[in-house]
Amino acid sequence: MQLPAKGTGQGDTSASTTREVAHEVNSRELLGNSDQLVIHHEQRRYVLRRTKSGKLILNA
Repeated sequence: MQLPAKGTGQGDTSASTTREVAHEVNSRELLGNSDQLVIHHEQRRYVLRRTKSGKLILNA
């Protein structure tokens, strides 16, 4: 008897098969020419900021 391949949805009940694929966005699309982006989420304000060394920091 041959089992279905993992991830085919046939007989595979792992949690990974029910998750949606993450939406990917290039940071340049979000930040543009600015070094920061304000995000409003569940009545809170977050700031995504690009550092001088090119890394990203998210602060509430």
